Amino acid sequence: MARYLNMFVLIGLALIAISLAGFATGGKFLIEPGQSMDPMASVVYLGAGIVMIYNGVLTVRTAPPAPPKIEKKPEPAE
Repeated sequence: MARYLNMFVLIGLALIAISLAGFATGGKFLIEPGQSMDPMASVVYLGAGIVMIYNGVLTVRTAPPAPPKIEKKPEPAE
């Protein structure tokens, strides 16, 4: 399970948290001073978070397996 915790997934979770804060405050959490409020901003952040999590899971599932480690045998002492 820990192998799925890569940066794509962490950024996706952060985007979803920002989206939820935007939904909870009616979009006021997502605006900057002097910027007009976009009613769809929370939905955009939610969509971006879902895409990032999907990308992180897909990256782990399609990664090639690690090559097996080859142990060197100790050379006989002469």
